[in-house]
Amino acid sequence: GHRKLLTLAISSVQPISGRLLIGVTRDEMLTHKAFADRIPPLEERMAGVLEFIGNLAPGMKNRIRCVPISDEYGPPGQPPESESYPGLQNDFDALVLSHETLPTGLKLNKYRVDSLGIPPLKLLCTQRTEPHG
Repeated sequence: GHRKLLTLAISSVQPISGRLLIGVTRDEMLTHKAFADRIPPLEERMAGVLEFIGNLAPGMKNRIRCVPISDEYGPPGQPPESESYPGLQNDFDALVLSHETLPTGLKLNKYRVDSLGIPPLKLLCTQRTEPHG
């Protein structure tokens, strides 16, 4: 599941100038998930993401950033002047998500246009093939 998302994300980045921001959900947002007790802590999950990406696309490591997210929309749902995610600009053009989170992506795009007055994101969606992951 998540490896497929990360692989799609990497393959969607512009080769020379593209950047990738990977949001990893904070522990407190996962308590409602099935198998929540089996989900590793945030630091471990972020380290795993960076290791996987480093192996998949070692030449991109300087253009990839991994941040913890603590709200439904993460950095792409923040007003341009927001300091919720210091050092990040809301200049995203695409969002990689699973079919499970596609409804949230659609809500995010509506919010971006209606409330923030910024363009919607291109939504890149993977199909889930594993029962868990």
